[in-house]
Amino acid sequence: MSSMRDVELLRRRSAGFLSHAREALQRGEYDLACFFAEQALQLRLKALLLRMLGVLPRTHGLRELLGILSGALGEHGRRDLAREVSGLARDFRSQLRILEEAYVGSRYLAREYAPEDASESVDLVGRVCRLIDRVEEEVFRD
Repeated sequence: MSSMRDVELLRRRSAGFLSHAREALQRGEYDLACFFAEQALQLRLKALLLRMLGVLPRTHGLRELLGILSGALGEHGRRDLAREVSGLARDFRSQLRILEEAYVGSRYLAREYAPEDASESVDLVGRVCRLIDRVEEEVFRD
């Protein structure tokens, strides 16, 4: 199905970006904290989707990746997890939008982020990564 080596590489990169996001937040580098947090979540979602689907989604949008994950979970008969992922995407829509903007904005826009934006972004990414860990435990325990 998927190359576990590729999945593990994406997971390691995700963990590295999350570590950098936390360090940037501590240093008051809020723009970088948001960018690194977005990269951490994007890569972590892609690692899980590669493992589940055997293909790497060709999108960078976090909300779209969460939608793909929710759909895949529904197809695997994990409707409770699918609803949880959908609910999280809905409940944190504005924060996910900030993260998505940080992905583009770091390259093309002169946008600055407030300390609260960065802190909430890093916290949200940690929360979603913990949910992804639970998804993996439940889907791949068999």
